[in-house]
Amino acid sequence: MALAEPGNSEPPIRTEHAKKDIDILPIGTTGIDVTKCLDNSENLSQFVYWDHPFLSDSGVTEKQKLRYVVDWAQNLLKTRSEVDHSKASCSAVAMGKQPADVTVFNQWLCLPDEVWLSVLSFLPHNHLSTVTQVCHRMHQLANDHTLWTVVEMRNGALTEQWLRWVGIHSPHSVSLYRCSSLSITPRALETFFSLCTASLEKFNVTSCIGPGLHGNLLLRLIGQSCKRLTNLNLSWSGATDAGLTSLIENATGLRLEVVVLNGCQVTNEALINLVRTHRESLSTLEVFGCHFLSSSCLEKVYRMCPGLRHLNIGQVPKVNTRCLTLMTSQLKSLLSLNLTGLQAVSDAVMDHLLRQFSGLQSLTLASCPGVTDLTLNSICSHTPHIRCLDVSGCKAVTDAGVQSVALGCRRLQLVDLSSTSTGNRGLAVLAERCNEHLHTVKLSFCHISSENILRLCRHCKKLKLLHLYGCADIPSEREIREVHGSVKVDPLT
Repeated sequence: MALAEPGNSEPPIRTEHAKKDIDILPIGTTGIDVTKCLDNSENLSQFVYWDHPFLSDSGVTEKQKLRYVVDWAQNLLKTRSEVDHSKASCSAVAMGKQPADVTVFNQWLCLPDEVWLSVLSFLPHNHLSTVTQVCHRMHQLANDHTLWTVVEMRNGALTEQWLRWVGIHSPHSVSLYRCSSLSITPRALETFFSLCTASLEKFNVTSCIGPGLHGNLLLRLIGQSCKRLTNLNLSWSGATDAGLTSLIENATGLRLEVVVLNGCQVTNEALINLVRTHRESLSTLEVFGCHFLSSSCLEKVYRMCPGLRHLNIGQVPKVNTRCLTLMTSQLKSLLSLNLTGLQAVSDAVMDHLLRQFSGLQSLTLASCPGVTDLTLNSICSHTPHIRCLDVSGCKAVTDAGVQSVALGCRRLQLVDLSSTSTGNRGLAVLAERCNEHLHTVKLSFCHISSENILRLCRHCKKLKLLHLYGCADIPSEREIREVHGSVKVDPLT
């Protein structure tokens, strides 16, 4: 393939085998956001042939496109260095500064910034900080602000040095999942938040261990330093009323839009005070598993925040029928609702709720013993535009209910039918009627045949994830790949 040399003043090279002359555009450090370009084959094609079929294939993933661009760039550097490398090597050898067998130019380091930044964006942030120590060029690239705007770490061990490193880059979003903070001191956290005070908008600490990331300490420091924070998630952080009170007292100018306190040990008074403080801005509230909250507390929350759009009160055992029915008269803008494991949920209650929430897009009723096919009929009748539905663990849900949803809710993108009584008939209708938008289907512990699983894969071209744990009849990997090349199946035989 003929390639154009970056910076060459000569006209673009023309292809030999194309039916017509096509300009081959060079990759250059033009400030293009390659990560965004890779999402669109039309944008990506500016790097190579404008009519290349590989880049117009909708089945090609971002990583595959990236691989293609990197291979192209490597070929470019190879052809480029045939001249430049020989000249530089001869000059260096003649001056006695370089042995003849040592490569002068590191071809990979000569790749354009845009390509490198896209490659580095796939690295976890704890590894990215290590890359900065490789060489001067890697130090510059790995410190690019675009790589540190959104910081995420999973299952890692935090250090004070890494935390300070993150703070220096002034991230807008920091998310830590299941991390260890045994070596983190309150002073290190205080330094981190002081560095992020003008930039941090989203902070998420979920299921982390160690005293350094205890919810109460974080709430106090956030209240003292983070004036721009709008999204706060401290799920399973051990936060209590003392932490919420500290946040309320210290953060006088804070306006939270998202508050997620799943699994925290908060009580009625502290939650009501927090909601009252942020009622004008609050749009999302999650208190999954907060066992101390009462129905009367949640009813007050509804009245104070009628603009709530996302609500999660799953596994709050004191929720009763009155609390659920009152929700319909107060929350007129609700888009997503999680009622996991609530004993008060029944077909009659859900029919009443769904009549009022016709715009609902996500509904989670996992492990609700009172949910049957009648609830799925109500979903079909009253919320035809629903996108995500989770009825996992609802044993009374059968093929009849699944067929009803499949016929009436054609825009479904995610459906979880795990541990229900769903069988082949329901799955067949789902594959036939909802194939345009479905990207995630969970069928663990359902009695379905490999034939119908393959039919689902064949019909749903956008399918990305399929859960089949506990299913006795699972197709082989080869069979699945023959009908769908990119779906991720767990477990895969």
